[in-house]
Amino acid sequence: MSLESQAKGNLTMQNNAITQMQGSLKHYKKGGEAYTLTKQSISDTKKQRQDSQKLLHAFKRQDWKTIYYYQLKAVNLAKDIQIKNDHVSHDEKNALIKNAKFFEYLNRHPVPYEENPPVTGIQFLLNLNQLYLPFLFTLVITFVLNQLYTSKYRNRADISSLLPINSSKKYIFDNLSGVIISAGIFYSVNILVFVIASLIFKTGNLNYPFYLYKSLIGQTINEYIPTSRVMVPIIIIQIFVGLFVINFVQLVSSIVRDKFSSLFISLVLLLGLNLSTTVIQPLQKLAMWLPTTYFNAINVVSGEISVQYHNAQITFVSGVMTLIIASMVSYGLGMLVNKIKV
Repeated sequence: MSLESQAKGNLTMQNNAITQMQGSLKHYKKGGEAYTLTKQSISDTKKQRQDSQKLLHAFKRQDWKTIYYYQLKAVNLAKDIQIKNDHVSHDEKNALIKNAKFFEYLNRHPVPYEENPPVTGIQFLLNLNQLYLPFLFTLVITFVLNQLYTSKYRNRADISSLLPINSSKKYIFDNLSGVIISAGIFYSVNILVFVIASLIFKTGNLNYPFYLYKSLIGQTINEYIPTSRVMVPIIIIQIFVGLFVINFVQLVSSIVRDKFSSLFISLVLLLGLNLSTTVIQPLQKLAMWLPTTYFNAINVVSGEISVQYHNAQITFVSGVMTLIIASMVSYGLGMLVNKIKV
């Protein structure tokens, strides 16, 4: 439901509430406690109705500063009431606080509101990279790279060794080919999605709020910041994730030398370990040292994974270090295996 629809619904409820309470006054003794409380409730609801009317007028003018002022006022009122309610769960109270912080940010930075799920270019791209691409990209690129790296094997023998080219140079050439193919697929998909969403629903705004649970070094933040501040860290993590996957699949292919076996082992160790960490608590304690933990770059940079796994050591910095080390180890072992098995 859009903000404007919510405001219209609130106005309808407020009108109905005022009508009902005014009808109830007839049944109360004038000057009595019930009568006084009802009169006060009518007065309070009328003030809320005035805010709803002003909010709807602001929507007609697309006056976002005014919209966010009254929206924040309404959100804070609801938050203050619900937080005092013992029947409201801790998670629900946190959600109310987070929602209030969202509109506090928008009140300070009145950029146009985006519905959920977002559709503008920038926000849709972030949504895609957070919910779908980490799994789908790893799946697709593992399949493509496996095809690339195992195509030179026949009955586990490397037929490319017949060519008068140094084995190390061939390994490096194959590695660079994997980098180019992976980057081409990933960025082509992202650019295509961004362009289509931008043409249909506009580009969006880099100042739109992004929720940060923790800073890049793990300090608790729990505040909204401009999206622009997390774009570079997200891209950095994605680059290192891509390099790790490329080197790991090439290593497995060099050891196994069979198309289907290599694909199965790579998928189990990459996606299997990634998914297992979400449900196996002992793995979550070691998650900061597992390169598969950092496949979802957006959740890493925001600190959401750190909160989800109750592991404060999962940060942007630990992700960069772990992925670099894992990539170097995979690349070094791959070179070694390639020399031994030629």
